[in-house]
Amino acid sequence: MALTLTLADAALKEDYQPDIRDQLNSEHAFLMQIEATSKNVEGRRAVLVLHTGRNAGTGARAEGGTLPTAGHQSYVEERVGLKYNYGRLQINGPVIRAMKSDKGSFTRAIQSETEGVVTDLKENVSRQVFGDSTQSIAQCGTTTAATTIVLASTTTATQMRQFFINQKIDIGTTGSPSSVAADVAITGVDKTAKTITVASAITTSASHYVTVAGSAGNEITGLREIIADSGTLFNVNPSTVPEWVSHRSQGATGGAGFNSGTSRLATSNVFEKAIDQVVIDSGKAPSLLVTSHGVVRGYAAQLQDQRRFNDDIKLTGGFEVPTVQAGSVKLPLLADRFAPENAAFAVNTQCLVQNQSSDWEFMDEDGAVLNRVAGVDAYEATLFKYHDVHTDQRNAHAVIEDLTES
Repeated sequence: MALTLTLADAALKEDYQPDIRDQLNSEHAFLMQIEATSKNVEGRRAVLVLHTGRNAGTGARAEGGTLPTAGHQSYVEERVGLKYNYGRLQINGPVIRAMKSDKGSFTRAIQSETEGVVTDLKENVSRQVFGDSTQSIAQCGTTTAATTIVLASTTTATQMRQFFINQKIDIGTTGSPSSVAADVAITGVDKTAKTITVASAITTSASHYVTVAGSAGNEITGLREIIADSGTLFNVNPSTVPEWVSHRSQGATGGAGFNSGTSRLATSNVFEKAIDQVVIDSGKAPSLLVTSHGVVRGYAAQLQDQRRFNDDIKLTGGFEVPTVQAGSVKLPLLADRFAPENAAFAVNTQCLVQNQSSDWEFMDEDGAVLNRVAGVDAYEATLFKYHDVHTDQRNAHAVIEDLTES
């Protein structure tokens, strides 16, 4: 009888290949552009004085006429506080010993966990950068006493990719984010069906939203809140300071939402009209367009059809991206996997700043990054970043909506 693989199985070795193959996308394209314009701040908050009104005491008069009533410049304070993001890890003592060399493991426990938590916190912050005032990941649909939670039919692919197994979430209303469920773990994600699974049965409606556990109301200020045509932002109210809005470009019969108007191609003319309006409103031209991959593909298709190709440009972080020629302005067109579909943000990066009192740092005020867990054979470490994103000129940006994905 011949020796087969089945018979020889006990004598064969496993050939473990070196290194761990990462299956996760950890690029943070737009976050790196914001970090390039960071400013260090101290104290309770940063206060900026905005020039918001002209002197009304000007005008033409007839000879000998009464002079204009004296006027003055107008100013308002913009108050920008800081938000606090954390990443925490814990490693058992026996694991540290077992993974101390190549003989015992593919990687060192301390190195892999500390590097991993930095990457994962940046991933969370990259999501926050594109957030709105709800600071939610997605809206719920109707679920009746079930462990599989149905999300709204409008939930996008970008929103679905923000869910992952073991992620801790809250479910509730915008006013009470954890009123339905608090700190529950996701056990399954179905991107096609637009559902997530948890351990205990839950009942939801369209008035409920899914947020990262404990994060709602504490996340950094996102682009969808900053680059908007309404809403008080950093203590400045557009109802009293009408210049404190961003230009919003929509397709015909547009309404609420990024794709509520008539869909249109992402053409140079569409971008140019929005950019021109920003220049008219603010006197400054945007320096970057950030959008979804689908919008970038749609714009590239227009260039191919017209046999026109613009030069690529390299951004912070080594991202090489195409450019949009909009009149006399040439802008990089950056795709980010967290950017919402059907829209593009025209950003003036000099007017969009990250205030920070810390970079990505581990707590070590007591002299050690790793600290003993009381009563347990384990060590823990905490990563933190104190920061927020703000603009000092809201009308220097625009949001362009109702763009066709390709």
